[in-house]
Amino acid sequence: MTTPAPSPRSAPEYALLHYGIHYYDTAGLRLRRHGLTLSRVGPSWQLDRGDGRGCRVEAPASDQVPHELRRLVRAYSRDLELTQVTGPCTRLLTQDAWPAGTARAMVLGYLETQIEALARADLAVRLGEPEGVHDLRVAARRIRAALRTFAPVLGGRRLVRGLCASLRWLGAGVGPARDTEVQRHRFSRRLDQVPEEAVVGPVRADAERHFGAAAEESASECAEVLDSHRYLQLLNALEVFGVVLREQPRSDQGKAALKPAGSVLPRLVWTVVAETDRRLEAVFHESAPKSVHAVRKSAKRLRYALEAAAEAMPFVPDRVLADCRALQDLLGEYQDSVVAREELRALASAASVAGKPVSTYELLITTEVHAAQRCVAALPAAWETLRQGLEPLRS
Repeated sequence: MTTPAPSPRSAPEYALLHYGIHYYDTAGLRLRRHGLTLSRVGPSWQLDRGDGRGCRVEAPASDQVPHELRRLVRAYSRDLELTQVTGPCTRLLTQDAWPAGTARAMVLGYLETQIEALARADLAVRLGEPEGVHDLRVAARRIRAALRTFAPVLGGRRLVRGLCASLRWLGAGVGPARDTEVQRHRFSRRLDQVPEEAVVGPVRADAERHFGAAAEESASECAEVLDSHRYLQLLNALEVFGVVLREQPRSDQGKAALKPAGSVLPRLVWTVVAETDRRLEAVFHESAPKSVHAVRKSAKRLRYALEAAAEAMPFVPDRVLADCRALQDLLGEYQDSVVAREELRALASAASVAGKPVSTYELLITTEVHAAQRCVAALPAAWETLRQGLEPLRS
C-alpha cells in the first residue's frame, strides 16, 4: 500500500516549522498593552498594529530587534529594551477604578484617548502614511487645548504649563511638513484654474522644485523632533501626569475636580467662547492676518473643548460641533491664503532674480487676496450661527 506524499507547505508555514515564532516586548509589556505585536520568524520581523496593518523587515536571524523597528515603536516602548516574551501579544488595556461622572474623570478620559491617538499618529508618521503628520499635530493640539481649558479640574495652570509648552514645541516642529504639502496642493489647484495663455514661464516646474526642497527640509526636521530626547520626555510626562491625577487621594483634589462634570465643564468651555468673542471683535475692527489667526486659535480650542466635554454639555453637541467646524474651516482657508501669498511672493522674487516673468505669480497673489477677503466677510454670519448654539452655556 502506497502512503500519500505530504502536500508541499507554503514558505510562511515552512518558516514557522523550521525557525519557530518569537515575540518581543518591553519588560512591562508596553506594546501588548496598546495592541501591538512585534514578532520574528527566522530573519523576518513583523510589526502588527492590531488593525490588519503593519510592516515587515528582513534582518539577520538575531535576538536583537532591528533599529528600524525599535524606532517605529518608540512612542510605545519609550526606548526601553525589547526582549523575547512568551505568547502572542494580545491587547491588555486596563483602566483603574475612578469615580464616574466627575469633571476630572471626563477630562482624563479624553486626554488618555488623545495620548493614545498621538502614539498611533507617531507610528503612522514613521511609516510614511499621508495623514500621519496631520493626525499627530491634531492630537497634540487637542491635548494642549484640554489641558489649558480644563486646568482647574486638573490641578491648576502651573501644573499644566510645562506640558503645554512642550506640546507647542512638538506642533511647531512637525507642522511645517504638513503645511508644505497643503501649500503644494493649493498651488497646483490654483494654477489649474488659470487660463493656459496666462501661465507665463516655467511656473509649475519652478514651484515643484521650491516645494520639493521645502518638503525635504521639513521632513528632516520632523524626524529630528520625533527622535529627540525632549519628545520622549514629553510622552513620559503625559503618562506620569495621568497616573498621578488618577491616583491622587480625594482629599487632595480641588472641589472642581470632584463635582459632576455637567456642573463644571460647561462653565469652563464658556470662557473659551468669551475669548473667541473678544478676538472676533478685534477682527471686525481691523481684519489684520494676526488678528484673524488669533481667532483661529481660539476657535480650535473651542472645538476641542466641546469634543472633550460633549457628554456634559447642556445641548446635543453634534449640530454645534458642525457649526464650529464650519467656522474653523473658514478661518483655516483664510490662513492658507495668507501663507500662500508668502510662498507666491518668494517664488516671484526668485523668478525675478533669474530674469523670468512674474505675471503668473502676481495673478495668483491677487486670487489669494480675494479668497481671504471672502473669508473675512463670511466670519460674522458663521460666528453668529455658532454663538446662538452655544448660548445655553451661559447659564
